[in-house]
Formats: sequence, structure tokens, C-alpha cells
Amino acid sequence: MTAMTLTAREDWPTCEDFPKLKGKQTPLNLREAPGVHEHGRKNAELAKRAGVKPFPWQVHETYAINATREDGTWVHSDAVLICPRQNGKSLLVALIVIYRLFVLKQNVLFTAQRWDTAKELWEHTWNIVRSRKFLSRMVVSQTCSQGRGTIFLSNGGRVVFTTRSQDAGRGLTKVDLLIYDEAYNLTDGEMAALSFLSQAAEDPQVFFMSSAVHRDFPQHQNGQVLSSMREQALEDWDEDEPVYLSEYAAPDSLDPEDEMTWRISNPSYGVISNEKKMRKIMKRMNTESGRINFGVEALGWAKWFEMNASGDEFVPAVSDEALAKVSTSDDVTLSHSVVSIDASPDRAFCSVSVAGRAGEKIHGAVGYHGPLVVKKVVEVVLEVCEVADPMAIIIDPKSPAEMLIEPLEEMGLEVTRMSWADVKSATARFLQGVDERDYSIRESQLIRDGLGCATLREDKDGGVAWQRQSGVICQVVALSTAMWGVSRHAPLPKKVQRAPVMPLEVEDVPNDQFAF
Repeated sequence: MTAMTLTAREDWPTCEDFPKLKGKQTPLNLREAPGVHEHGRKNAELAKRAGVKPFPWQVHETYAINATREDGTWVHSDAVLICPRQNGKSLLVALIVIYRLFVLKQNVLFTAQRWDTAKELWEHTWNIVRSRKFLSRMVVSQTCSQGRGTIFLSNGGRVVFTTRSQDAGRGLTKVDLLIYDEAYNLTDGEMAALSFLSQAAEDPQVFFMSSAVHRDFPQHQNGQVLSSMREQALEDWDEDEPVYLSEYAAPDSLDPEDEMTWRISNPSYGVISNEKKMRKIMKRMNTESGRINFGVEALGWAKWFEMNASGDEFVPAVSDEALAKVSTSDDVTLSHSVVSIDASPDRAFCSVSVAGRAGEKIHGAVGYHGPLVVKKVVEVVLEVCEVADPMAIIIDPKSPAEMLIEPLEEMGLEVTRMSWADVKSATARFLQGVDERDYSIRESQLIRDGLGCATLREDKDGGVAWQRQSGVICQVVALSTAMWGVSRHAPLPKKVQRAPVMPLEVEDVPNDQFAF
């Protein structure tokens, strides 16, 4: 009887096939159940016979994903592989697919969000197959056109490469292995559309592969499924039905500019990527948003969706009822005004907010909410300054809006930079101002939408700051900062000097913008 064991792994093995390999060969997060690794051994041997030399980490993955119980069934019905871009995930999948086709005679369905990705994997697989006669002679047909690639064998093995859709499994009556590539963009509906195909197989397996998810990125808003699978493996481990998880990343406490951080997060470092390439990428991604993207794509620094195991609905930091009590559609006369600017991490949206004294209250409004186009936003701020003559213009230098500081200063405007303590203070003051109703807010669907997806994160040293559950909240951040700025830069005077309301006219701004 063959013993069931875990995959033997080394962090920094000596590799004769790849003497320049410097990447750490083991994942940061690993959940694996013991199994029989006969299929993994044969899979690696077939790869060598086909002329492919896999990296040690790729061999580890083939062993773990192909692990079986003593009765021959798969140990891991679901397998999740998360790895930074450009490390060889596609080659790994191609090798597994070839083994399943030629040795196990399985039906395989590979799906991706984009046809370019599915086509690339088809090309990887087909180039390996056609390069060896002992493989190519078993091919009955192969096609690649109109968003669909196939390889059919004489032994009954079949694989289809396609984008995710209702008819993705056309030509397959059952699917033994279902692969979801680009799983950061996988929805429950897409899984439901294909689930019946895998259910028809005797012992189906589902493989999720992706780079890391950042829930603030618009392109990652469908990352809940992958986040849930990862959380299930980490937090809800089931010995009877274990979910395999292999997540390659660097600890987020490390220096993103240190080469050791790159080696730890990228298992193929030194061969596929290297110091020269990584430093070039870093130089190109030198904005705050760019640095966040570098962390996600190159280092695996994710910001996962938080799954609510209790099933309770998400509760926003400020309820609709509380917001309604401090909102007004009336024209409000302001004095001692302050302007604040914030932007979403992907720079798709930028918000300019104005706040000021209105009697004994501090009143705030969203002035502009649109794309972060530097020239356009600078023009908007100049218009605001001409009308409102603000006491301060405030920007958090760790926000993507940081790129506006230099252009604004070049126009002769003085910009106040926030500290982390200021960020926490502005958040807490907003919550208190709403609770005690000494804040008033211009009625706006933008603010309602932003607060509908905003939550709070606690700092280890105390205090709270805004956090995105999903969607866009830069309008909320800008508003709360501007209102905080009024109390910071214009303490409540004994007698407020009222000034007339001066409407602004700015092109391409929604109707309710710049209405105080």
C-alpha cells in the first residue's frame, strides 16, 4: 500500500536545470492534505519526455494537484493557485492538461475571461503536443478560431479552451477537470452555468488560478468568488473535503524595493523576471496608484474581499437614516471655506469637496466627481478658489490625488499635506459630526452611494480611517477631510461673518456639483 504524504518542498533548492533560479519555491500560504503522488510523479516525467523542464515549484504543484486518496479519487476536488504575473502559471496548467488528456483520457475545459488568455494557453499546450511524435500521433483534430480552441485525441481525451459563457462546454458531455483562469474575474453566475458539466463526471476536479485580488480595483470587483475560496481554505479547513491553496506572495511587512522581497514573492525569479526588469517596472509605476498595482501584480500584496460567514448584510459606517438627518437641499451661505481632493486607487475617479462654516454648523458638498485628469481637476480647483477663496487646500500625500500637489503648487496655490493622524482625525470627526448633527451635507446621491460601500478600519495605535468595502468612496473621503479642515483651520468664531452664495459654472460637471 502506498503511503499518503505531503508534497516534499524546499524553499531555496539547488536546481541544475536552472542555475540562475533565485525565487523562493514555496508559497506564503499553503493548505494541502496528504495524498498519493503517483500521478504527480508521472505528470513530471511526461513533461520531461515532452522536452519541458518545469521549475521545482511547478513540480510541487503538479504533485499536490494530482494527489489521490488510497481509493484513487482526488484528494483536493477544488484547487486554488494564486501567483504573481509572469511566473509560468500557463506552462504549469498546460503540463497538467496534457497529462490528463494523454494518460487519464479525461475531458478538460479551460475557461478565461478573455479570449487572448485562452488562446495563449491553447498555443502553449499545442506547441508541446506537436513537438513530440508520441503525442501528436494521437491527435484526431485540433482547432483554434472564433474564440474557441480544441484538441481531441484518439483515446477519447478532449480539451476545450474558451472564454466563460453559457455554451463554453459545447462539445463536452462531461468535464473531468474544469479550469478557471483569471479567477479574479469569476462570478457565481459563470460558475453556475458550467457546474452541471463537472457534476456529470465521476470524480470531477475544479482548478482556480489567478494573480492576487485588490478589492478597490474596478477590474477586480468580481473577486468575491476567489476571495471566498481562499478564505475557505485558510479559515474553514475540512479534512474530508479539503480545498487546496497555494498562494505565492511576500509578507506585506517587507520592503517593496528590496530584491529579496521580489525573490520571495516570485518563484520563477532569476529566470523569467530579474532585478533589471523589476526595477524598470518600478520606475514606470512611481505614482501612489502605480505602487499599489506593483504590490498586487508583482508581490502578491492582495486586498481580499472579506466574506461574512454569518450571512449578515454589510452594515455601512453611516446609515441612510443618519445621513438623511444631516442632509439638505437648501442653499447654504458659507464662510471660512476649505477644499479637499481625493481619488480612487485606480485613478478612475477624483473628487473635489468644499466645506465651510454655516452658522454653528460645518456644511460640506461634493464640488466635482469625475476622471482624474490632472489638467481638468486643476482647472476645477482654480474655479473653486476664485469663488470660495478657501483657507486651505488639503490632500493626503498617500492618496493617488498626490499627483495633483505639484501642478497646483506650480499654479501658485498652497497645498496642505495630511498626516496619518490627520486622516484618522478627519474620519472620527465626520462620524461625530453626523451623530451630533453639527455637520450638514449637501444632498447628493454621490455621497449616499459612497457611504453605502464605505466601512472603517481600526489602526493598531488607535483610531479609525475610511476603508472601501467595494466601489468608490473618494467622494466621502474628500468631503470628510474638507469638513475636518474647517474645524482645523477655522475654529468656531464668536460671530460668523456671512457671505453671499456665489454659484459656480464649470463645464462638464453634473448638475448638482458645486452647489454648496
